[in-house]
Formats: sequence, structure tokens, C-alpha cells
Amino acid sequence: MKTPSQMPRTAILVEGALMVALAFALSCIPSISLPLGGTISFFTTLPIIMMSLRHGLKWGLGTAAVYSLTQMIQGMDNVLYVKTIGAMIIVILLDYIVAYTCLGLTGPIARRFKNGTLGLVVGILATGAMRYACAFISGIVVWGQYLDEGVNPWIHSLSYNAGWLAPDLAIVMVAALLLSRVRVLGMIENAKG
Repeated sequence: MKTPSQMPRTAILVEGALMVALAFALSCIPSISLPLGGTISFFTTLPIIMMSLRHGLKWGLGTAAVYSLTQMIQGMDNVLYVKTIGAMIIVILLDYIVAYTCLGLTGPIARRFKNGTLGLVVGILATGAMRYACAFISGIVVWGQYLDEGVNPWIHSLSYNAGWLAPDLAIVMVAALLLSRVRVLGMIENAKG
């Protein structure tokens, strides 16, 4: 069997399309949605993380960018809820495009570590922190204006976004670690950077 770096480009493209389709299908499974946005899902980002781990930066970012568009389409109600074009652009960028595209960085971050398990954990935590930063900033800049009077948008965004992203990240982390034990994720060190 060929390692991920030896696969033909068409095969990698098909794998990426399948990973986006799988991630999208997983995101359609009923999960825990919070009232002001944010979802504790069941492994929805794992296929995108797998793509980044197996095929590196270019394919990871490309797959993650396509996935971000599917998430934006699913969350179009959020985009249309805000009142200004500027707010819509910020929601599109921070809540969808940047937040999900950063998942494509998991593999390159993970490969910086000799210990594959440690690299996997750090890669997932780092991209989770990037997603959190996007949600936190969006929570202050856009969604803070919809809070009740007297509610501090900084504290609300900090706690609210941690409330959905931390459990979501923990679920993906456990699944990724289990899959890495049975070698489903492929050898990180064999993938292209």
C-alpha cells in the first residue's frame, strides 16, 4: 500500500472530497446546539483533521477551506441574522472560513514533533485554540451587541465559546487518539509537509 505522500493527486483529491462529505454528513447528525450558536458535535471535524495529518499543508488547507463553505451554508441563518454587511462579513470570515480552514494546519503542526502522539495532541489543541480565538473575537465584535444590557461581551464570549468548543475538542481528541492507535490516521511522519 502506498503511503499518503506516494498517492496520485487524483486519489488525494477524491479522498479530500470524501472527507468533506463525511464531515458534512457527521455535522447533520443531531447534536448539542447552544441557543446563541456553537455546537458540541460528534467527530465532525475529525475527517478534516485526518486529511491534514495524512497529506500535509496544501491538501489539509484546501480540504478544510471547502469544508468551511459547507459549514457556512449550514449556518446561513447566523449570517443573515446580523444587521449589517460588515457584521455579515465578519461572521462569514471568523465563524466559518478562518475558523474551519485552520483545521488544515493540524498536520503540519503535528509533524514538528518526533513523538507522533504528542504531535497529534498539540496539533489538535493548536487548531482548536485558533478556532476558539475566531469564535471569541466574533463573540465580542459581532454577537456582543445582541447581549442583554449589563452583560460584559468579553467575559460572555470567553465563557460561552469555551462551553461548546472545549467539549467538542475533547470528543475529537479522544477519537483521534483512538484512531491513531489502530493506524487509521496514517503515519504522520510519512505524509508530506
